[in-house]
Amino acid sequence: MFKGLNKLIWFLCRSVFLALPLLLASVNASAVAAEDTDVEFAIFSLNDELPQLSKNKARMLYRGKSKRISGSLKIVLVDLPETSIHREDFYKMLLGKSVSQMNGYWAGLAFSGKGSPPEELDSDDIKQILKWLNDNPNGIAYAPIESVPEEVNILITVPQGE
Repeated sequence: MFKGLNKLIWFLCRSVFLALPLLLASVNASAVAAEDTDVEFAIFSLNDELPQLSKNKARMLYRGKSKRISGSLKIVLVDLPETSIHREDFYKMLLGKSVSQMNGYWAGLAFSGKGSPPEELDSDDIKQILKWLNDNPNGIAYAPIESVPEEVNILITVPQGE
C-alpha cells in the first residue's frame, strides 16, 4: 500500500517539477501581453449634439440599463466583433467583465425582453465603424483612442486601469 503511494507521490512531484518551467514561461508571457495592452478607449459619435458622458452613464449604456442621453435622445450602440481583442479590453476596462460574461448578461436581458445587445460589426476597422455611425445619426461606438479621427465627438475616454 505504501509502496504504491510512494510511487504516486514521486510521480506527482516529478510532474510538477518538469511542468514548472512551462508554467513560469506562460505566466511571464501573460504579463508581457498585459503590458502590451495599455490601450485607452474613446466612446464617440459623429453627432455633435450628443453631450459628454459620465463614466456612470457610459456604464449604464453598455449594460443596457439606459437607452437615452439627456432624457429624450434615444441612442444606438454598436459593438466590435466578438473575436476582437479590443472588445475584450474595452469591456474589462469599462465594466470589469469579459466578453463571455457580457454575452451571458445580454442574453438574459434579451430573454426577459428588457433589452437587446448592441449591433455587432464584422470588423474592428475604424472605416467600418465610421460608416456605421454615418448610417446611424444617434449611434455611439468605441475604439482605441489612437485610431479615432479628430473630427468625431468624443463623449468620454476610458483609460487603462480604471
